[in-house]
Amino acid sequence: MKLKTTIILLIVAAIGISYVFLYEKKQLPQEEWERLQKKVLPDFKASMIKKIELNNEGGKVILEKTADNYWHITEPLKLRSDNSEVNSILSEFEFMNKVGSFSQEGDKPFDLKDYGLDAPTISITMYTDIPAKPDKIQVMGPKDKYTVFVGKKLAAGDNVYIKLDASDEVVVVPGTLLGKVTKNVLDLRSKWVFAFDKDAVEKIEVKTADYHIVCDRKGSFWRLSEPVNDLADLEKVRDVLGKLKNLQIDRADFITEDSSDLTKFGLDNPRFTVTLYEKGVSQSVLFGHSLDNKVYAKRTDEPTVFFLKDTILADLSKRPNDLRDRKVVRFDSIGTYGINKLEIKTPGDLITIEKTLDLDWKLTKPVNIYADQDTVKNFIEKLKTLEIEDFVSDAPADLSAYGLKNPVFEISVTKEEDKELAKFYVGNMLSDGSKCYVKRVGEEPVYTVPTTEFYDKIENPLLRFRDRLVCDFNKDLVKKLVIEKPDRTFVCDITNRRDAEGQFQWELSRPVQTIADTNAINQIIWDMSFLKVDSYIVKAPKDLKPFGLNDPRIKVSVTYEKAPETPPEEQGQNKKEEKAETGEKAKESLEKIVETRTLLIGKKLKDGDKVSSYGMFADSDLVFELPWPKINNLDAELAPTRILNFERTDVKELTLNYNERTISLKKINNVWKLKNDEQKEVQGREVDYFIRSLNELKGNYIEQYKTTNLTQFSLDKPQAIITIGLEGGDAVLYVGKKKDTDGYYLKNKDSDYIYVVGNESVANLIKKEEDFTTLIHEAMPQMSGEEAKATMDEMSLGTAPHVPHGKPPKSSPHGGFH
Repeated sequence: MKLKTTIILLIVAAIGISYVFLYEKKQLPQEEWERLQKKVLPDFKASMIKKIELNNEGGKVILEKTADNYWHITEPLKLRSDNSEVNSILSEFEFMNKVGSFSQEGDKPFDLKDYGLDAPTISITMYTDIPAKPDKIQVMGPKDKYTVFVGKKLAAGDNVYIKLDASDEVVVVPGTLLGKVTKNVLDLRSKWVFAFDKDAVEKIEVKTADYHIVCDRKGSFWRLSEPVNDLADLEKVRDVLGKLKNLQIDRADFITEDSSDLTKFGLDNPRFTVTLYEKGVSQSVLFGHSLDNKVYAKRTDEPTVFFLKDTILADLSKRPNDLRDRKVVRFDSIGTYGINKLEIKTPGDLITIEKTLDLDWKLTKPVNIYADQDTVKNFIEKLKTLEIEDFVSDAPADLSAYGLKNPVFEISVTKEEDKELAKFYVGNMLSDGSKCYVKRVGEEPVYTVPTTEFYDKIENPLLRFRDRLVCDFNKDLVKKLVIEKPDRTFVCDITNRRDAEGQFQWELSRPVQTIADTNAINQIIWDMSFLKVDSYIVKAPKDLKPFGLNDPRIKVSVTYEKAPETPPEEQGQNKKEEKAETGEKAKESLEKIVETRTLLIGKKLKDGDKVSSYGMFADSDLVFELPWPKINNLDAELAPTRILNFERTDVKELTLNYNERTISLKKINNVWKLKNDEQKEVQGREVDYFIRSLNELKGNYIEQYKTTNLTQFSLDKPQAIITIGLEGGDAVLYVGKKKDTDGYYLKNKDSDYIYVVGNESVANLIKKEEDFTTLIHEAMPQMSGEEAKATMDEMSLGTAPHVPHGKPPKSSPHGGFH
C-alpha cells in the first residue's frame, strides 16, 4: 500500500514538474508578451546572423561574416561588403513590427497570388550558427535560419506584404523593408579602399620604381627600416594613415571587374603600391595611370579597377627623408612638469641641473648653486622643439669628421622616476656657426641642427645656466650709498628724517652738502637689491682691461645690515627659545653684520647710446652683461635737479626777456593781463600752464655744484631771462648757451648749481605774445615747436638781454662745498 502510494505521488510530481517546465516557463510579463506579439521575428537578433542569401531583380547575392566581424560578398563576386549596409538590413528585421496580418479563415478564399506571394521575386534567407533540432522545428527561441518572402505593396500607402517560410500567415509591414531588400552588389559592396584600425596598424609599405619605404610601429613610435634605419615622424605617418583610411570610391568610379588586362590602366607596373599590415593580415592597393584629375587603382585581393581622386598621389609622393623624424628627441611633458634632471657632459666636466623639492632648479655638479629658472625651462623647451635641418650621413664611416667620435657634448633629460627620456650627442659647429652636428644615442645617422639659442648654452653651461641674480639684500636695511664717476663722487647716508611722503631722507655729503634726490636713490637701491644681469660673459678673466673693468667708469657701493644666517640644526632650538622669550630679546640676540658690495661698470658691449655694458662685483670674478636701463638709473644725478622752487599760487607777475623782445604779464584780481597792451586778451590757462612747467622744470644733471666762472656757460650774458614775481621776492631763471646737441646750460639766480636741460624742455620756455594772448574778437595763431626752436637759434645769434637785479649771484643757500 505504501509503495503504491509512493509511486502515485511520484507520477503526480513528475506531471507537475513537466507542466511547470513546458508551460510556466513560457509565461512572460504581460507587457513583454504583447511586445513580442507585435514582432514579425520575435526571437531574431542581428548579431546571430552569419550568412545572408538575398534574391531580387538584381540577381542573387550571398554575404558571409568572417571571424573579424566583417561582411564579405562571396557571390556573384568575392568582394568586401559595406558593413553599415548589411547591418542596416539586419536591423530592419530585428525591430520590424506587424502593421497587420491575414490568414486562412474557415472556407473563405485565401490566395497568395493576391499578395504577390505565390511566386515572389524577392526573398532573403538569414542563417545563424545555432544548430536546428532534429525535427527542424523550434517552438521558442532562435532558429538556425530565417527566410522571408516579400510580396507586393498595398494599394494604398507604403506598406508591403511579406510571408515567413514556416508560416501560412501573410503579414503587413512598413514599406521601408523594400529599400533594404532590393539592394544590388553595387549597393552592398564596400566603397572604402582600405579597412583598418589606425591604432592597430603594425607596418606601412610604399613601393615605387625609385624607392621602397617601410615603416614599422615600435610601441608608441614609428621607425623607418627601409631604405634607411631611423625614427619616423609620428605626425606624418599618422597623417598618411588618416588619408588612406578616408579613401572612398564614388559609385560611378567602379571601372571594371575584369582584371585580365591591367596594362591599359598602368596597374601592371604601378606607380605606387601601398601595403598595410594589421594583426598579421595585409591589404595592398595599386595606383596606376592618371586621367584628368583621377588615378586608376585596384586592391590586390579584388578584381575591381576603380578611380580615385588624384590628390592622394601628393600624400604618397613622399621621399624617404620626408617621413623621417626631424625632432632630434621626443619626450612628452607639459613645460618641465615631470622632468627631474638635465645633464650636459663637456670634454672636461659633467654639469648636472636638478629640480629640488621646492620645484626650483639647481646646479648640483660641479658646484651647488641656484640655476636661472627661466634659462633652464627655455632650454628644455628648446630641446623638445630642436629640429634637424640636414640629413648629413646615414651610415658615416668616420665620426671624427663631425666631432662625434668623442662627442663635444652629451645631453640627457631624465624623468622623476630616474627614467632617461632623451639623450643625444653634439659635435662640431659648421664653419659659418649657424649649424652643428648631432647624433642620437644608439643611432647611426648624423644630422645638423641650428645653433641659435642652443649651442651657446652648452658651450659654457656653468655660466649660461647659473642664476642671473648677482646681488640680493633687504633694501630697507641700506645705510649708505657711494657712486664714483670720473668727474665726481656721490656719498649718501640715510637719515632719521622723513619727507612729506613719509620716506626716510638721504643726505649727500659729496660732492655737495644737501638733501639728496630720494626718488633717484630709491631707484638705485631697488635695482641693486635684486640685481639680475642679462648674461654672464666670462669667469675669472686673466685681464680685465678688454672689459674696461680695470678702470671702471662707474663704481656703485651699497652698505647694508645683514642678519646672520641660522644653521638648519639650530633652527628648531631657536624656535623653542623664541616661544620662551619676548620678540625684543630675540631681536637683541641677532648680531648685526654690515656688508658692502661694490658694482663695477666697464665698457659698453658695442657703440651706441642704449646698449649694455660689462659689469662685475669687486668681491666676485664673474664678468656679466648689465642692461642699459639699470646703468641709466645708476648714472643718475643724486643732488636735487628741480631748478626753481616756488608756490604757483604765489605768482603775481611773469616777465620773459628774450634778447630785445620782452613779454610782461601781471595778475590783477586773479586775471592775467598783458602790461601796456589793452588790445590783447590774455589766455590765463596758457599762462598757468607755463608757470607749472617752470615749477616742474628739472635738469638732466648738474654740470657744476659751485659756480666759479659764468662766462664759459654764457650765463653772465644769458640768452633768455625768465622772472617770476612773488610776494616775497622774485625767482629768476637764466638760459645760457648750448652745451651740446642734447641740452643747454640753465641756472637759478639764487643757486650756484649749473644745470644741463634737454632741448625739448628749453624749447618749451621760448614763447611769443601770441602764445598767451589773442586780439579781442580775433584768434591769434599759436607758435609751433619748430618756430620755438627757430627762435632759440635766433637768440643764440643775437645780443644778450639786459640782466635785471645785477649779475647772477655767486652765493649758495646749500652751505659749503667739498
